[in-house]
Amino acid sequence: MKSIILLSICCLLLTPAVAQVSEAQKSYEQGLQQAQAGRLDEAIVLFTKSIELQPNDYYAWYNRGIAKNMLGRHAEALADFSQTVKLAPTYKKGYLNRGIAQKRLTNYAGALADYSYALRLDPNYGEAYYNRGMLYELLSKRDSACVDYNKAKVAGLKIAQAKVDLCNDPASPVPTYPILHLTQIAADKKYGFTAEKPILVGKGPEGGPANQHAYLNLLRDSQGQPVGYKRLGSCCEYKSDNGFLGMAMLDRYEITYLTSKGQAAKAVVYLSFYDYEEPKILAGFRSTE
Repeated sequence: MKSIILLSICCLLLTPAVAQVSEAQKSYEQGLQQAQAGRLDEAIVLFTKSIELQPNDYYAWYNRGIAKNMLGRHAEALADFSQTVKLAPTYKKGYLNRGIAQKRLTNYAGALADYSYALRLDPNYGEAYYNRGMLYELLSKRDSACVDYNKAKVAGLKIAQAKVDLCNDPASPVPTYPILHLTQIAADKKYGFTAEKPILVGKGPEGGPANQHAYLNLLRDSQGQPVGYKRLGSCCEYKSDNGFLGMAMLDRYEITYLTSKGQAAKAVVYLSFYDYEEPKILAGFRSTE
């Protein structure tokens, strides 16, 4: 009887390795809860703790990458997704989301490779077809984009229907302006930093504010690093033939960057997707090339 009691007590005790896995799982689950509640910074802290305790858990790397991508920390997200697919070479979502991070960092060749590899893993992966279609459209490869949108629809992705309808519409669509490069530097130091001299990015193939994001994704600070950004809201009504009843609104974004002395700084920039004029690089900033 004694030996049985001792055995029972022994089985209740966790070895250090088992306890570590248990704590990692707890942190991971708490991270998911924080992420679902929209508290992404807190989620990242918990996913990081889980990774430190159990570095081979690709789910923790993947979800930390998702949270970082949502916060605009695309370079960090890219590293997490790369570790995800290193640990799980057949995890298609890792390649899809690494492709999304690559695209936001304007590495279009890398994004295309990741979307295509996800489709090699799953030829019926609707999200990969749709995202590759958007990339093709951005690169002005309409025929390839339409093929992918149709495949996304066949795979059951409902949001692809709107794109398929546009592909099948013989009428000329509203002009779009893909922003792939920034080549000119603004001579006016107020350009983009005031409502009177906004950055007119127009509408891109992905519609809505996508061109605003495309512009900001191309922008680099004086150290050559991507700028961080978040939308502050709309403001500043102005006359525009493309706006509602002849009026349009600007969007305000807060950008974070490093100065020429390496100091962290913030600024507010003004953009409009209602009108287009070849966007310029902000004074004191650089582009990806």
